[in-house]
Amino acid sequence: MAIHGLSRRNFLQGAVLAGASFAGAGALTACSQAESTVDEGLATTGDDHVWEAEADLVILGSGCAGMYGAYHAADAGLSVILLEKQPEETAGGDTRCMGGYMNRKNMTMDLLMNSYSFGDCDEEWAEKIVEGSLDTVDFLLEHGCEWETVEDGFLKGNGPAVYECLRDAMLTKNVDVRYETPATELIQNNAGEVIGVVASSNGQPVNFKAKRAVLIATGAYTCNKQLMWDLNLPGIETYSISSPYLTGDGLLMAANLGARIGKVSKGVEFDAFVSKAASEAIGTGIEMLKPPVPSLIYVNGDAKRFQDEYLNMQHSKTTLPCTYFTGSMAEYRQSAAHYDNAIMWEVFDQAAFDSGSVGNTTSNMTWANVIPSDGYIWSEDNKAELENGWILQADTLEELAGKMGVDPAALVETVASYNAGCEAGEDAFGRNPEMLVALGEGPYYAVQLGISVLYTIGGLMTDANGRTVDWTNNPIPRLYSAGNVGTVGSYLAAIAARGNMTQALMAVEDIQTLDAWDEA
Repeated sequence: MAIHGLSRRNFLQGAVLAGASFAGAGALTACSQAESTVDEGLATTGDDHVWEAEADLVILGSGCAGMYGAYHAADAGLSVILLEKQPEETAGGDTRCMGGYMNRKNMTMDLLMNSYSFGDCDEEWAEKIVEGSLDTVDFLLEHGCEWETVEDGFLKGNGPAVYECLRDAMLTKNVDVRYETPATELIQNNAGEVIGVVASSNGQPVNFKAKRAVLIATGAYTCNKQLMWDLNLPGIETYSISSPYLTGDGLLMAANLGARIGKVSKGVEFDAFVSKAASEAIGTGIEMLKPPVPSLIYVNGDAKRFQDEYLNMQHSKTTLPCTYFTGSMAEYRQSAAHYDNAIMWEVFDQAAFDSGSVGNTTSNMTWANVIPSDGYIWSEDNKAELENGWILQADTLEELAGKMGVDPAALVETVASYNAGCEAGEDAFGRNPEMLVALGEGPYYAVQLGISVLYTIGGLMTDANGRTVDWTNNPIPRLYSAGNVGTVGSYLAAIAARGNMTQALMAVEDIQTLDAWDEA
């Protein structure tokens, strides 16, 4: 099954966002929806347009930032149009897949001004984030959300419950929501003000007039292969486990107007490994989780282990073993520079196979599990995945190595070394002795692995009022942004839904002070 017309080829190569000029990001998307036929080129100028509809504020995206901003803008008396790329039944982007962690005690000025930003954080912005984040939690609780077990922990129902809470609250304010209407271009007038948006509706371009401003809240760019390579991990295939619609559209549209891009180097949040074959077949990341019997190892293309298989990679900001790189000047000159673990396999025995699912059966906050109509749930006994070729099987390690394309002698040696460590109770990579179980009798199995990404948090930079700034740090008139399209205060830890929602409110409060451009 391939979601929204995604084929294996499309998942690997992506759809072309035609005309996007930012940083050469043409832009190939690793897991976008079916190829767009709408021109997404540079914004036009001039004030003469045929408008499909108009509102004081046009918001792009119905994640937590977009919906929270829409609610408060409408509550303040502004007319609001919200344009959403996804169908109504799957809208929400990353908000659907988040854990719903809403600890009010860990949002402090000290954290925002120090470890969250290395000191590179606007103090006025940080003060607003801290104060507003507390209000966002109260808002959710007042509109139907409940704590899972303890206060200031996780909300019951996680991301889907948060999404439904915000959506229902927004709809009480008569916000005009247009689903399956992706924005493709920002419209500027001759004075350089952003006055509207070109969107695609039923395959045709239509214009939406924004009388006061446009708020971009289109989320991350995890499913845009070119942007992931340009801004984060060149040459490494990554697999989004969140919405397959997160292709960086808003970032590209603003970048085409000269918007400043920042905080992207460490602004990518990893998770567990995925099955490459399953992820490419389904069109979204299918996580690999550990079976009850842990007689398994990870090996690279040289059939060598490279890390503790139980290393927690979620939200990691360190340099992970899976991204280690070899590249001296001599190696570059000889074309020998490479990622050490560009090829990765999970290898396990019959005992692990028989003990239970090796896939995402018990996972919860991923697109594949939250939206089952688009995703895939791994079988409990692994047999379906074996039958469709996502799991390789062989009677001997040598035969398995041949199917994997690695050196048979090296794989046999690696397994023998690991098994010896199990017997001694000491692992070369520091794996917990309780998790050291030797690989036993065959048959043996292998699944090729890929790196999964939860979300990106860098991108469009704003000032303390939520105004999107250019490379001279001057606001682009009437253009605002909020959410994972550009979380401006965080290098090392996402301020998450609380902060994203607060950024949207900061923008709305500033937009209220603007006069309509067509009445000036």
